[in-house]
Amino acid sequence: MNRKALGGIIIVTFLLFSEIILLRVFHVSPQNKISVSNIPEIPKVYRTTMLAFGDVNLGRWLGQRILKGEIDYPFARIQLKKEAADLVFVNLESPISDQKGETGDPKNNLVFTGPPQGIQTLKNAGINIVSTANNHALDYHEGALFETIDRLMKDSIKFIGSGKDKEKLYYPLIIEKNNIKFAIFAVTSFMNFTPKNWRNVVAYADTNKLLPKIKEIRQQVDVVIMSYHGGIEYAEKPAGAVKSFSRWCIDNGIDVFIGHHPHVSYGIEKVKNKIIIHSLGNFVFLQPHHYWAQRSYGVKLVFEKRDSAVTIGIEKILPLEVSFQTRILADKKELQKLFTRTQNLSNIDLSSVWEKRE
Repeated sequence: MNRKALGGIIIVTFLLFSEIILLRVFHVSPQNKISVSNIPEIPKVYRTTMLAFGDVNLGRWLGQRILKGEIDYPFARIQLKKEAADLVFVNLESPISDQKGETGDPKNNLVFTGPPQGIQTLKNAGINIVSTANNHALDYHEGALFETIDRLMKDSIKFIGSGKDKEKLYYPLIIEKNNIKFAIFAVTSFMNFTPKNWRNVVAYADTNKLLPKIKEIRQQVDVVIMSYHGGIEYAEKPAGAVKSFSRWCIDNGIDVFIGHHPHVSYGIEKVKNKIIIHSLGNFVFLQPHHYWAQRSYGVKLVFEKRDSAVTIGIEKILPLEVSFQTRILADKKELQKLFTRTQNLSNIDLSSVWEKRE
């Protein structure tokens, strides 16, 4: 017998002997040997983030700056893209329409519109979802609202809360990102000057119309969000009607409630592991006559999906100094005042997610 054959016999004998020893030590029969197919698969985790902010008004004086070519002026000092959020949501408080250079009614300061270039302002900032359901949606009448819708669609900015077809007005916006499917509703509780038939083009906070749509979509998506425009301007705490509507939403299938309109921010509540933000206040909107209209925050929400279960959390709260050029609030005393106010209006501890500036 040659050396190669002898070596092979020795190796095979050694391997067989080793396997017998291992099976005896660990009491594993040959039929129950561990294989790759027997190892349980670790469920994959999908993750989507969403930045949510309050009211954005691109009209009045700011609209004139945009008309003069300063397209990126409103968001130049905050740089939202650095947060790398998948979804960035705001309440678009002004229409976006061509009024031949006019961005505000010369006789009525409560009537305004952003110029056509305002669409590019939003897009360049990284904003990809807006609510158009608010009390200023029809400031320049139905034609300007429809122009806003057309411009948003042309530049691929998703919108919800208004439409040209009243039969589809309460259909939610459906978005799928990172294998997580979202349905977003947007409604307002009132309209300025109460124009005739306004509820045919802007979604009203009508629970009778919302309930069947929420129930219909609830089983088809992972997360359902409600954007709500209502409340009392500059009030120290959420109005009773807002609190009632937010709880109705949570009880009927909404996972995240995002409020705006009071122009001041409130707290954050968790109810049944769901999130209620009664008001995010202003985002880009100059109202220097009221202190809290110039201090607000944005929320970075995180959605994680394992198998079919989705968890919702807060990754970060971004305190804001609001103006024509909003920026992250940096002054320590001002930060503490905003934190204290927000925490006092919340039912959860916000200290771990509140962005601090050294």
